[in-house]
Amino acid sequence: ALSATPPGCPYSFAKPACSKAEPQTPRDLTPGATGMMTPKAATLNDAQANFLPLVNVHFHLGAEHKSESYMNSSDADAYDAASSGRRLAENPRPGFMCATENLTDAQMAPYTFQYCKGDVQVGKSYEIHYVHSSAGTDVDPTDAINADLLADGLGGAANGRGLLNPMVVVQGQIFQIVQGGPTVNDMLHGWTVVGHENSVMYPGSTTGQSHDNSVCSPYSISWHVDKDCHQVSPESFDNLCKQMKETYNMEADLYPHGSRKLVSSDYVVKSEYVVKLA
Repeated sequence: ALSATPPGCPYSFAKPACSKAEPQTPRDLTPGATGMMTPKAATLNDAQANFLPLVNVHFHLGAEHKSESYMNSSDADAYDAASSGRRLAENPRPGFMCATENLTDAQMAPYTFQYCKGDVQVGKSYEIHYVHSSAGTDVDPTDAINADLLADGLGGAANGRGLLNPMVVVQGQIFQIVQGGPTVNDMLHGWTVVGHENSVMYPGSTTGQSHDNSVCSPYSISWHVDKDCHQVSPESFDNLCKQMKETYNMEADLYPHGSRKLVSSDYVVKSEYVVKLA
């Protein structure tokens, strides 16, 4: 006889120990950086990512990745020394920053943000994540257009429409807020409107400061990361938050997320799997 009670979900969503996890993110992208892992999952390329709906946009305080263009760790080092390794949820952990020593006082002048919340300020750098997922929902699934239906958090990417094994691509781009910086009118779709010629792709995981080098992410993600630091005006960055709030009713992601510590080479892919974005 058929049971009216559906079986329980056979999946465990507990975060694995890093020693048992698949390759992680963020990875060091500077020349000579090493990794020890061989991935099982293939990396989706640029054309394949374009088939997947954009399901979330959020930003991290500082860059989670490290490149020659964003490698200042002063803020991160100070945070780590003060927190003694504990996660301070009310204070997002900073990541790597673009250089500020050549900025003028005028470029560093404060700005009052109207829409972005929390630690968003001139002179700081932010890694914006554009999250695409096969679990995303199209406005009309019968048409050929993947319309964006953005929401706070990564629930729509990881488990949208009840899917347990979606394909996910995250495009990461780093912006430094500078007075008088370039105007970008649509940072909500920044990856497509700001050049990213110096980008790489590699297989990794989800990020965020709830993970470290002991507790890792269970998700497999294709990463496309721009290794350049892009300056942008504070008005443009605030307009990003305005778009998120007014177009998609987003609230939680108007605040910067904390940055995960750079993952140990033991838990990231070998350099041969970090290749130019194709």
